[in-house]
Amino acid sequence: MSRAFGAESAAAFIQPNVSIITFVMMDFTSGIVRIHNGLGTYTWGGEEWIGVGSLGAVSQFEEGADVSPYGITLSLSALDATVSGEALNQNYFMRPVEIYIGALSVDDELLNDPLQIWSGHMDVMTVTAGAENDTITIKCESELAAFDRSSNLKYTDQTQQRFYPGDVFFNFLPKIEGAKIKWRDRDSDHIAGAPNQLRGIRGVGMR
Repeated sequence: MSRAFGAESAAAFIQPNVSIITFVMMDFTSGIVRIHNGLGTYTWGGEEWIGVGSLGAVSQFEEGADVSPYGITLSLSALDATVSGEALNQNYFMRPVEIYIGALSVDDELLNDPLQIWSGHMDVMTVTAGAENDTITIKCESELAAFDRSSNLKYTDQTQQRFYPGDVFFNFLPKIEGAKIKWRDRDSDHIAGAPNQLRGIRGVGMR
């Protein structure tokens, strides 16, 4: 996938050495959390992004030519029991996650606004208790994962009425099952689905 980085960021990425910074937005029901893997606070897009340094990590990104739901894993370590306990009380399932990549100057300033490279939602949160601190790990699914998930809906009038009351699209579906349709005229032996229904017929029509 091509990337539309700003001119300064694009120039920095082709240099032998470049300072890359990753920004993560997690939308919990209690509020939006905006963090990055650097130090200090960066302001862009009208929002403040708080640095967590080496305490935060994002798993390797995957891409491919096929349409596949590549997932990622976010982790935050060196937490006390109070913070990890509060995390478990958050309503996070299927909540949005966005990840951005940016480049820094030699003075640790953003060269351009970071570019969004991944979006999806939070799936499974795990809290691991350590000897001195706890670690929170969140597995996130890509938005493309929805294509692999069954909707568990049926093509019936009952299902249609749940979403579109009064719609008659599936009203006659039960009567269609097993129906035999004669072609050309009512006395024809050519029935839709028969092996010889189109043999020798030119300009098939139905009366």
